[in-house]
Amino acid sequence: MASSTDPGPQIVATWLLVHTANDPASFFGKVVRKSIDEVLDGPRTGRWDYERLEKTEKTYVGTKLEIVARTGLGLEPASFMDLDIEGFPVDIKWSKTSAWQIPREAIGELCLCVGGMKKMSYFQVGIVRCDIEHLNLGRNRDGKTTISPAGRTAMRIIVPPTPIPPNFVADMDPNIRYDVMREPTIQKRVTKLFQSLPRQPIPRDAIRTVAQTEGDPMRRLRADTHAGDPLGGYKIMSAKYANKIVRALGYPALAKDEFMAIPAVEILGLPLPQRREAGFDL
Repeated sequence: MASSTDPGPQIVATWLLVHTANDPASFFGKVVRKSIDEVLDGPRTGRWDYERLEKTEKTYVGTKLEIVARTGLGLEPASFMDLDIEGFPVDIKWSKTSAWQIPREAIGELCLCVGGMKKMSYFQVGIVRCDIEHLNLGRNRDGKTTISPAGRTAMRIIVPPTPIPPNFVADMDPNIRYDVMREPTIQKRVTKLFQSLPRQPIPRDAIRTVAQTEGDPMRRLRADTHAGDPLGGYKIMSAKYANKIVRALGYPALAKDEFMAIPAVEILGLPLPQRREAGFDL
């Protein structure tokens, strides 16, 4: 709990609550997920697992997180620390193990601490004034120290330990993922993905990671005179064009940038006017 004589942690915590629509767990969860995924760079590298990052890339997750959080909060870069909130300089600190490193220039300042837990399956967020009494005495060779038990007690918790939002590819059945990723071409990998997971919402970012392309992997699934029927009897549903069909078939509506493969025979079972209304005149 923060000291009652220091208004900074409470003012910043209140501001963050308001500017995350009273849902800081959702906001910061998306920040952590986006920061990791952008460094993984799945569309170019095919990576989905944090542990596949190089050591220097893991360090860069912290820099990426600062940028993503600041942008999401609608703030401009501050001149002294990472953020300026209600007149208080705030430094953002990331640690994959919640063992935050505090540099000399942040001593005495507010630090917004975002940290991983339980082998990067959970995260937490807190705000603390990094006064001397809140820091351990030891220094590393860069002059950085860590937050002491007293500092952790003084930390105002903004997000308690919460699961990090999943990466779809990382959460796939390992056998299915192996079969999908070993296909030799973009077309075959994307086709295999949808054929292996019919009737399941699949986010665009997962499709791009499987495809290993920064372009439009969905074009690989459009039937034409050259490709024929690339999905072998399945049709791709999207939130933008096909939620009427998805709901009519009894499946939950797709979110933005989600896609689902449904057997064409299921769509044919719907009344023709309903199919035509949704643009599926099969």
